[in-house]
Amino acid sequence: MTEQGKNIITKRTMLMGILMGVFAFSVMGKLFYTYFGEGRELRARAERLATRDMTLEAERGNIYSSDGKLLATSMPVYDIYMDPGAPSDENFNANIAALGTELSKMFPTRSASQWTAYLKSRRADGDRYVRLGDDLTFSQLQRVKSFPLFELGKYKGGLISEEQHYRKMPLGRIAERTIGYDGENNQVGVEGAFSTYLTGRDGHRLMQKISNGNWKPLDDENAIAPRDGQDVITTIDTRIQDVANRSLLNALSHYEADHGCAIVMEVATGKIIAIANLGRTANGNYYEQLNYAVGESTEPGSTFKLASLMVALEDGVIDTSDIVDTENGIYTIYNRKVKDSNVRWGRGGYGEISVAEAFRKSSNTGIVKAIYPAYKDRPQAFIDRLYQIGLHERTGIQIRGEALPKIPTPEDANWSGTSLPWIAFGYEVQMTPLQVLTFYNAIANNGRMVRPRIVSEIKESGITIHEFSTEIINPAVCSEPTLKKLQTLLSGVVAHGTARNIRSETFNMAGKTGTCQLNYWLADHNDYQASFAGYFPAENPQYSCIVVVNKPNPALGYYGSTVAAPVFRAIADEVYRSTPRRQELEELEEPVLTHTTGNESIETSLENGVIPDLRGRNGMEVISLLENMGYRVQIEGAGKVQRQWPSPGTQHSTQQTVVLKLG
Repeated sequence: MTEQGKNIITKRTMLMGILMGVFAFSVMGKLFYTYFGEGRELRARAERLATRDMTLEAERGNIYSSDGKLLATSMPVYDIYMDPGAPSDENFNANIAALGTELSKMFPTRSASQWTAYLKSRRADGDRYVRLGDDLTFSQLQRVKSFPLFELGKYKGGLISEEQHYRKMPLGRIAERTIGYDGENNQVGVEGAFSTYLTGRDGHRLMQKISNGNWKPLDDENAIAPRDGQDVITTIDTRIQDVANRSLLNALSHYEADHGCAIVMEVATGKIIAIANLGRTANGNYYEQLNYAVGESTEPGSTFKLASLMVALEDGVIDTSDIVDTENGIYTIYNRKVKDSNVRWGRGGYGEISVAEAFRKSSNTGIVKAIYPAYKDRPQAFIDRLYQIGLHERTGIQIRGEALPKIPTPEDANWSGTSLPWIAFGYEVQMTPLQVLTFYNAIANNGRMVRPRIVSEIKESGITIHEFSTEIINPAVCSEPTLKKLQTLLSGVVAHGTARNIRSETFNMAGKTGTCQLNYWLADHNDYQASFAGYFPAENPQYSCIVVVNKPNPALGYYGSTVAAPVFRAIADEVYRSTPRRQELEELEEPVLTHTTGNESIETSLENGVIPDLRGRNGMEVISLLENMGYRVQIEGAGKVQRQWPSPGTQHSTQQTVVLKLG
């Protein structure tokens, strides 16, 4: 090599050395600058990425029945997915067939071979997020984690799980619409109305990310622990709720009805101890679709006759003993006909009967003839009385969705000459089953109308922090004389009237049947609503109840007496059986009276179906007299009659039992 060539190589080597030195110096400078210049900010950023102020979710409170059963609670559930691309080829191929077999057992929508083929296909397509199943429990998730391939862990096996929370009803769909839900745009039932109590307060604390994507809490003086939601205690008695639901379901199924409801209320307090709402699906099954009891407002029909008679009795324009002529069962007003139900059967009315008998027989013409002449020239006076009772207002129950009742007035544009008589027997007015029951409950509660309620208290950590007491809507819906007459009328309906088919030998009930034709203004419509509203025991009411069955198959039955009243009886039987007879006797009867009554007057009362005052008389003498008259007698003790059941003045048939306490 020439001297010139060597010099060129030397120069090139030196140049490369200089360039490498400059590059190394630049790298070192950048490293120095990064570490000492940007390093502090970068380290702080890395630390921020590794730590996070994380939200600690509060648990939603539980909902309980009055007898301590869990009606609604928050449950963690898991949705699971798979990343088919996560496992190595070796692990995937060795385990995919066995995984398919296990998945088919837990999720039988696909067979083992279908699961295997499906996951292979998703892996080939590069899908990294394949849904396997929803709403798994924690124990089910643990089982899935033990499946072949998944047992290798999250990153080698590809299993992905996401925790969700949902409200579970441990007792199934019992009172589902009343328990309700708390949706983002729709709050229903107890869940919605009491969301403020049930919803807790989320907390937060600083957490640090560690291996395998997990987080650990750090010491954080600013941390706030979550505060779980409070528990809501309802008035629902699950035993009675089950009876109401089952009894209603049997009636709906038997009569092929569209829907129906049943409510049981504690008379003195307004506590709703059972509320069932069932609607028919396309396949003929029934479940809780809507809260008909609270939200569905319809014409009540004959159950409204009680309010009509209350108004007339209060104004003194009629008495229950007054005679009305039902003629042939048809009463024509402005070319519209008021008809009695027996006209359909060719019986042609009831003739001349008392107002009390018209009520017991549910005679439309009898009630209208008692009301219409007295108010046809002053209909506003009749409506004003209904408003004074409070029938035009919502009950104000604690849950949302209560429909507004409709009581027309003469000032309304659609008021006509037939509005007053039609209102008298329950048409052209609209009320929900709960509103009708609230009125009947007031009659049972000696005239005091109380607000129905579904929640009794709020608890936190087992301690009551808020209690909902009884609220009075109207302290006296009518005078005492009127009240006593109405109570006698209601007892008579069961003893001798349209509901005599539900009489019990064990205890007395009071109430009114209702049969209302729906959509009667439309041609070719033959829809009915059957109902029964009442209370029990008749002498000292503890519970009121209403049953409403909408659109039963008319070919099978549609009268309130045959469709709805037996449901009332089934519920009442179950509730009454839980009340000890001895305790009832102690509560129902007054102290012993010293006077006695002659046998002649006692016999006269018994012949008329009325229980006389037997207290203070010789027990053996009374027993002999009752048995000779055909009554069944049950006694406690010996001596004179101290207490009796039924109470004096009660309508009572010889098919029922008279209970006497002697001493």
